[in-house]
Amino acid sequence: MWWIPLCIKSEPGSVSEGHHSLTTKTDIIRNIDEGFYKVNKDQSGFYRTSYPPERLIKLRQSQDLLTTEDKIGLIGDAAALAVSGEGTTAALLALIEGFQNEKDYLVWSQLASSLGNLRSIFAEDKPVAAGLKKFGLTLVTSAAEEIGWEFKEGEDYLTGQLRRLLISIAGHAGHTGITAEAKRRFSLWNSGQDKTAIHHNLRSAVFTINIAEGGQTDYDSVKEEYLHTDSVDGREICLLSLGRTKSLDLVKDFIDFLFSDKVATQDLHGGAMALAANSKARAFFWEYIKANWDSIEQKTIKNKVVLQRFVRLALSKFADHAIEQDIVTFYQDKDTSGFDRALVIVSDTIRSNANYKKRDEERLLEWFQMRGYA
Repeated sequence: MWWIPLCIKSEPGSVSEGHHSLTTKTDIIRNIDEGFYKVNKDQSGFYRTSYPPERLIKLRQSQDLLTTEDKIGLIGDAAALAVSGEGTTAALLALIEGFQNEKDYLVWSQLASSLGNLRSIFAEDKPVAAGLKKFGLTLVTSAAEEIGWEFKEGEDYLTGQLRRLLISIAGHAGHTGITAEAKRRFSLWNSGQDKTAIHHNLRSAVFTINIAEGGQTDYDSVKEEYLHTDSVDGREICLLSLGRTKSLDLVKDFIDFLFSDKVATQDLHGGAMALAANSKARAFFWEYIKANWDSIEQKTIKNKVVLQRFVRLALSKFADHAIEQDIVTFYQDKDTSGFDRALVIVSDTIRSNANYKKRDEERLLEWFQMRGYA
């Protein structure tokens, strides 16, 4: 049993605002302002807060009373509770739906993370995946179009980061204008006509959009960039981008490239993370790992930190009980010292994702249909 500082936020001057402590398993706090309240003010405590769906809607409508920390906490809690079954995806999306005019990079980072996890888990359910894509496009369009492509003099760092994030979200959600502009800038850069066409802060957004939407030519260009850049973060951007290809032939080529002597061992995790996040590639990648485990182990065995990170990032995005069991079976007769903890995390995450998918996909599709996203 743990003492929990509730720290209730309410309307300024309200008698219900202040520090309350939960020192028993259950308790009732009385005289709370029903108009607005939020438990765990500024996310000062390390715990999740579960609100009824109607309260989440009220909190969404009271964004002017919420700090950046409050917003991040609300979204993060709702997302985690949807996965655990304490909440629902419909309640999470109803909350997120009200953040179209958000200006804060850190809040958008949480939005992107939560939506990205949903798109990964429900990727195999085509109607739900289409609904999530349309939802994401509706959410991000206004903010992405308002911030634009151009970096202004005197602009602060986080505004630049927000631009990169919004362009990336919008491009992958199917925003035709942003996708077209990303292709135009990539073409100018790739042809050598204008090497400044892609601002260095937008390389990841432009590269990933072009790899995901393009073919061999775009893929080869980014691959060459990886081989010739001296920038550590530039190499990571290239690997994360190359793993976004939707072509199975290019996926095969990328995996071979990833495990070649042209890619440093410490860079493996970036490619693994990209392939795992790519619903078109992750199953093929797992088959490759099984077929080539001895050589993969030899490449990573000298650095157990790299090995455990690789296993965790490569395998934890599945949402299928059969694949989780396949992973357990595959490793049961192998020496897993050094990455056994990673395998525990992988199994736990996949089971959680699979249960979540089974529990919520029908209700989620109904919500999309009711809201006009499907």
